[in-house]
Amino acid sequence: MSWLGRIKFRTCGLIVERFLSYDAPAFTCALSELGIRSGDVLMVHSSLHAHSGYRDRPIDMIDALKCTLGSTGLLVMPSMTYTDSSKAFLSRGVEMKVRHSASKMGLLTEVFRRGKDVKRSLSPTHPLAAWGDRAEMFLAGHEKTDRPFGPDSPFQRLLELDGKILCIDTIPDAVTFTHFLEDRIQDKLPFPLYERDHYTGKVVDGDGRLHSVPTRVLSDDSRRYRREDVLWDKATARGVIRRKKVGNTTLMVLLCRELEALVENMYANGESLFSCRDHEQELGQTPLGGSASD
Repeated sequence: MSWLGRIKFRTCGLIVERFLSYDAPAFTCALSELGIRSGDVLMVHSSLHAHSGYRDRPIDMIDALKCTLGSTGLLVMPSMTYTDSSKAFLSRGVEMKVRHSASKMGLLTEVFRRGKDVKRSLSPTHPLAAWGDRAEMFLAGHEKTDRPFGPDSPFQRLLELDGKILCIDTIPDAVTFTHFLEDRIQDKLPFPLYERDHYTGKVVDGDGRLHSVPTRVLSDDSRRYRREDVLWDKATARGVIRRKKVGNTTLMVLLCRELEALVENMYANGESLFSCRDHEQELGQTPLGGSASD
């Protein structure tokens, strides 16, 4: 970072500290205003940074979430152990150790993962951490499906339990639930959602037993043609995303059923989560509804 960049960074930090900081009680109030209630099933994606303005400890934010949800609620966070692709991770043959492999999805998720009574699913690529009376039920069998966000995964239960998704200073593209929605419409795509080759992930459970878990990964085409900006623009326009600012942190809440209904409506109207037209043109095909000269 240049000297000018360092000055800007420090100046921004001072402004945030003086005018845009907040604590765990303020965060709790914001959750209430966003409609997070006792008994809710809540999945949290977070990316707090130096200028988010949060001045308490990560554990205080986690406690605020737990207190808001109460004893009948369920708190869920991702705890993936890599920052590149699932395909690259599986190709390395690294074991995902349920007790010891650190979450690479931000400090909040790692502090949460280490917390008391927090359970972790046995998916090699998309392990979820969960707290609450229903945690074991929610996570059960994640290792028994080769599609980490398929119909037999905890993401199906997130939908069935009327789950909510909270983004803390992170963009909607980080929401893993969208992959579950993609899995549901994969038959409508002109390319395979998943790679044809199957991979095997290695998972060491809480008792030290090694599991070999067949796992499918998203295809290169699905990553190439994905257009999540279209989904989030529509979600914003239709009020599916609820936003609130607390300090210098942006909070966003989505309801899983509303997001599911939005995607179903898009496909009913001939719209897609992917740029299928680009795919067809690259194959030299005529896009649906067009002529060869379009």
